[in-house]
Amino acid sequence: MNEHEFNQRVAENLAKYRKLHGLTQAELAELIRYSNKSVSKWERGEGVPDAFVLFSVSEIYGITLSELVGQTGKSKQTTDKLKALEKDRKAQEKMKRKAVDRARKRKKKEKK
Repeated sequence: MNEHEFNQRVAENLAKYRKLHGLTQAELAELIRYSNKSVSKWERGEGVPDAFVLFSVSEIYGITLSELVGQTGKSKQTTDKLKALEKDRKAQEKMKRKAVDRARKRKKKEKK
């Protein structure tokens, strides 16, 4: 693996885990005390955070550093956690769609 491939793998994982945890780039940046521009740059593969930042991010997500940089397969614990996060995300999206639908129906009734 060359440096570019490594940067791309890290970039994909940084974005994937951030989204799975429901964080914006700005929120992650605040947690690690960096700018959202830095997080954006890392997620585009235009650089990689230093080892301490990668370690901090892996701790935030409850995964190993190796998992974050894509060097090993996911542990059972991480796989289970990711499944639960995805399930929660889908449930939240469903609730949001229902709320929007109710609001639209209510608005239609009010117009009549």
